[in-house]
This record gives sequence, structure tokens and C-alpha cells, in this order.
Amino acid sequence: MTVAGKRRRLPLGSYPGLKLSEAREKAAALRVGVVDGGDPAEERAAARIAARTGETLDELFEAYQSAGRKGLHGGRGRPKTPKAITVEESCWRLHIRPKLGDRKFAELRRTDIKAFMRELASKADLSAAYIASIGGVLRAVFAFAVHEERLEINPAIGLTRPLEPKTRDRMFDDEALGKIWAALVQASAPRVKGEARPDMGARLEPTTALALRFTLLTLCRRSEIAGARSKEIDEKNAVWAIPAERSKGRRMHLVPLSAPALQVLKEARKLSDSDFVFPAAEEAEKPLPPGAMTLALTRICERHGLPHGSPHDFRRSGATTLTSERYSVRRFFVSKVLGHSANDGGADVTGVYDRNDYLPEKRTTLATWGEHILGIGEEKKPTGDNVVSMRARR
Repeated sequence: MTVAGKRRRLPLGSYPGLKLSEAREKAAALRVGVVDGGDPAEERAAARIAARTGETLDELFEAYQSAGRKGLHGGRGRPKTPKAITVEESCWRLHIRPKLGDRKFAELRRTDIKAFMRELASKADLSAAYIASIGGVLRAVFAFAVHEERLEINPAIGLTRPLEPKTRDRMFDDEALGKIWAALVQASAPRVKGEARPDMGARLEPTTALALRFTLLTLCRRSEIAGARSKEIDEKNAVWAIPAERSKGRRMHLVPLSAPALQVLKEARKLSDSDFVFPAAEEAEKPLPPGAMTLALTRICERHGLPHGSPHDFRRSGATTLTSERYSVRRFFVSKVLGHSANDGGADVTGVYDRNDYLPEKRTTLATWGEHILGIGEEKKPTGDNVVSMRARR
């Protein structure tokens, strides 16, 4: 048939399932629709897409998650990590679904999104950063609808951050790091049967303490530490290769291991022969939950009168110390230690072609940091707040 001057083909069915007489009746009905200005082929294609994405916002989210697991949700074409899927599902279940889930997404307007985000912003128990995360999920789901050609524009663009998230500038100074390191060393000591735990107030398991020590020495993310496997570590060459699927940058991250880091691994092997370097306390065949590391550090801070901090603050503390006048390590090399893809003043496209991992420079940087941590207890520490600004101290 011809639609708008163009010849289109539209399958009617297969013989013998569809009889010739029935096919003629279908074709005649379709011709009537074309005469009235319709496009049966386009309508059928639209129906297939609608079946894939659903009509309500909740159905669209389910389709988005299903596509995300395969990397078909748009963007860079990379599958979503299990952690990202879990976080998005939590935001959706707790905040978006109750208010907007049963609405038809094609009928939602910018005024609806604005009202929803403002209602979130009025809640005192939600931080600006968390509200931005919720908005980010909503924006991504609508972007998927645009990708699937169910919407022309994304109605959530520019509306998902009603409050400006505060910049994370929390870090530990040397005095705080010294107290934390001492507590971790004490808690990671092997226990004698029947003997009390060395730090009852912090209630630290030795494996958790070792994981936090390793985090502090390598400046890696807690999720990377918690999931570390023995097969990833080459102790002979003192290198830990974090695979791309567990690295935030989605590329293998090589971490040189300093002498103190190798010592932590040696102590960890004595506690367990699990495939995981730092296994869960109750089930050795499972990795240590990252949340256990955060909880343990929180308890240490409370125990020793330190302002609250998280394992991620180790990274900020290390980066700030290493780039300060005390050590003057180039920010570029520190970014490589942290697993960032930032370039040192070059064009962004350079990073696409540059696969040099700067292992010697990273090894020197982490060796310097390891010596700094071990040497903290031997120096006289300045008084003052234990958690300071990101600004390099002069």
C-alpha cells in the first residue's frame, strides 16, 4: 500500500494460519484507514514499542531496569552495575513510586515534576544530595523514554536538583588518622580464645579492621576493598589489579602495594583461607559488606571523640596531604592513584587513547603515603579540630 506517496509493506499473517479471504478483508480495512490519513505500519511499530515500555511510569521504570542490565537503556551502552540497580530501585520504591508510579508517563508535565521535587525538598530528613539522587533516577527513566521514542523531550531536565548539594570537604588530619590507625592495628590483632576483644567500645572484627587499614593505605574505594579477591593480587610484583567490572571507571585499575599494605595482606591470610581477601565475619564464602566498614569507622570516631567520618574520607585526606607543600606530589599522579580518569591539563579526548597506567609514579606516591601513615605516631601532632577543610594547609 502507498502512504503519503511512499510505498509501505505491512505483513498481514502467515498462510495457512491466515486464509486468503481473511487477508483480503484485513487489507481492505487497512486501505480505509490509509484513505483517512492513517499509517498502519507506523501504528503497529508504535504498539510494539508501547508493549515494551508500558504506559505507566512504574512500567517504564521496570523496562528501564531490564534494559539497563544489558546496557540497552541508552547513554554509553554499558550494563548497569548491581549496586547502581539496587540504589535506583531503593529510590524508586521509597519515593517515586508512591507519588508518580501509577501515572501515565506520557501525560506527566514539567509542572508535575517540579511539584514532586519541591515536595521532596520540603522534607527535613532528606539531604540535598539524596534528593538530587532521587531526581537523577527520575531524569534517567524519562531519558530512556526519549531513547525508546516514546517521548519527544525529557520533562525532568533542569528540575531534579531543587537544592544545591553541599560539597564534600570532610577529611581527617594527622592527629585523627593517628588515633584511627592505632585503633585499627589494635583491633586487627589475632584474638586468643577466651580473651576479651581489644576494643570493646568499637566492637571491631579483626577482618573489618584489616580491611580499613588496607583502605587507608591504598586510598581505594570501600566497595573495591570489600570485594577484593586473592587471585587479583600479585604479591611477588606487589600489584593489585582491580578488574574493570568492579572499578568505578569501568577499566582495570592497577594499585601498587606498599610494604605496609603487603603486611596487612599477610595478616589477613592468617585469619582466613577464603577466596576473598576480607571475607564476611559469618560467611567466609561471601565478601565483607562495605557498610560494615563504614559502621566500624563510625564507632571508632565515637570511641575516640573524633567528628564523624567515612572510609571515603581517607581518599580525600590522602589526596590533600600528598599534593600539599609537604610532599608536593603532582595532582595528576594522585588522580591516577585514586583511579580517576582526569587529565593533567590536556584535552579530554586524550584519555581515550592514553592507556599508560603510570605504575612507577603511583608506586612512589603510595609508598610515600604508607610511610606517612606509619610515621604519624612518631611526630608531635598539632592541636585543633580533627576534621578540617579540603584546603591544603600551609
